[in-house]
Amino acid sequence: MIITLVNDTFGINNNGTTISAMRFAKSLAERGHMVRIVACGDPDKSGIDPEHGYELFYVPELVVPIISKIAHNHNTLFAKPDKSVLEKAIKGADIVHIYQPWPLGSQAEKIARKLGVPCIAAFHIQPENITYNIGLGWVPFLNHLVYYLLYLFFYHRFSHIHCPSKFIAAQLRCHGYRAHLHVISNGVDPDFHPEPNSKKGTDNLFNILMIGRLSPEKRQDVLIKAIRKSRYEKSIQLYFAGQGPKEGRLRRMGEKLTNPPIFGYYNKEELIGLIRNCDLYVHTSDIEIEGISCIEAFSCGLVPVISDSKRSATKQFALGPMNLFKAGNVSHLAQRIDTWIENPQGLMEIGNMYAQFAKKFSLENSIRKIEKVYKLASSEKRPSQSYIWRGTYRLFSSLFYYLIAIPLIFLWTRIVLGVRVVGERRLRNLNSAITVCNHVHLLDSALVGLALFPRKLVFPTIKKNTETFWLGNIVKLLGGIAIPGNVTELKHFFAEMEYLLMKGRIVHFFPEGELKPYDTGLRTFKKGAFYLAAQARVPIIPITIAFKQPKGIAKLYRRKPTMVVHIGEPVPPVSVDLKTDQRIRSEIIQTQMNDIIANTALN
Repeated sequence: MIITLVNDTFGINNNGTTISAMRFAKSLAERGHMVRIVACGDPDKSGIDPEHGYELFYVPELVVPIISKIAHNHNTLFAKPDKSVLEKAIKGADIVHIYQPWPLGSQAEKIARKLGVPCIAAFHIQPENITYNIGLGWVPFLNHLVYYLLYLFFYHRFSHIHCPSKFIAAQLRCHGYRAHLHVISNGVDPDFHPEPNSKKGTDNLFNILMIGRLSPEKRQDVLIKAIRKSRYEKSIQLYFAGQGPKEGRLRRMGEKLTNPPIFGYYNKEELIGLIRNCDLYVHTSDIEIEGISCIEAFSCGLVPVISDSKRSATKQFALGPMNLFKAGNVSHLAQRIDTWIENPQGLMEIGNMYAQFAKKFSLENSIRKIEKVYKLASSEKRPSQSYIWRGTYRLFSSLFYYLIAIPLIFLWTRIVLGVRVVGERRLRNLNSAITVCNHVHLLDSALVGLALFPRKLVFPTIKKNTETFWLGNIVKLLGGIAIPGNVTELKHFFAEMEYLLMKGRIVHFFPEGELKPYDTGLRTFKKGAFYLAAQARVPIIPITIAFKQPKGIAKLYRRKPTMVVHIGEPVPPVSVDLKTDQRIRSEIIQTQMNDIIANTALN
């Protein structure tokens, strides 16, 4: 294929977006594609790059008063659109991949449309990065406004958007972006891997590393303060790999430590050596669209401790609670660091686990995925958006659910059917999760929804349940989403479910599949719920509907058994390997549910 990549900055290892573009360009060229690059630079130096084989199309810098000065502090440039250069770079291409929504990218999309060349966009600029660096990151409305403006002026033109993480894909869905979202990691260079014979430092210090731009949103200050609180402060050496406007302030803060932090900017080989020489990686950033530096660190077998910030994608890399700390909480981070210092064997074991986990973020894997997107975008019109809830419909659905459906269901199930719920305490502090339940009553979805009230569930259901006018619309208003029939759409469907889980929603499945009224046994589970839980790394909550014969006066007016809804213990992820996790959690949950059914029948 002839692929044109458009990115304002290229050829300088100054930020994640530029590094990603450079790696993609190099790898695509190595795989036999003809790659063209449009970026800011000296137009006289345009031409074929002899080292990598791609063709460079340079345009001058676009200087914007004040804004350009701020951008320069973060090693960022804006490129000035040159129509003649863009036309030359895009004409005859099979696909155009635009990395940033600035004037160069906007003009490239217009020219590509004019020339009839398919075009996809990437979302690498998190709005919070902008608001934090102008001192207004604490204003949520402003962040929402930036998402909206980016959509209004740029992203609404695209049918396909490349997202570096599930987190940012979920953010885009939440803010009304309607394109087909492709979650593809920026990819880790294969040189980042453990070195079996590497030796740690011999100075008896515990070396802690953080990689990233020295800017407000990265919160390196939290790490310095945490080291002050550590019981092992005198034996800790901090390393900060990166540059940025906050370096002076961080150096002054670090002077109060027994071992002042070491700051430096490292090339790839030097960085790999530094990672292998350290004992722990800490990622304190509040804002992160993926966190490629964190992936690079644990690809070398370094255990990470990561901020659980709601505005950062990096928390997705936590394999357990000891890999997370409360965002901005200095004392909690200090406790986590001290615990790992006291557990050298755990560092080795979990480090090996992380090195295996990192393979799913390999650059080779990302390149294969982006090639599929290029082929899809060049042959397909705008994809179906049947899984995306529009704002007006979502509002009407919520009003119907909370004001009409829930009150009626409560009265009917509690008074007429005599339903009881056991184990609600297990739902306290519940965030995103998948719930599963045996499918044994016409109203079992309503019973589950009522048990988890006030949370509103998402119910994947067979397509025919959503197709009729009256019943279909009621099912959709209550949270039902049709499960597609073909494999291609099913993959998209599961991706959309993951985005909902990333935003804290609860997705409910009936893993038995078909309804079998008043069945007192547990049938074989289908794999969908467990596959999604393993992919999204969320807990599964087993909900069991058991039957009891009415007693006393109830026998006179209830002919059918009464129902007891048992909420079981949440089952968190148990393995990094997806198939192993699916199998083990399915077995655990079936055992839990079978025991409840058996015990209820005995009583």
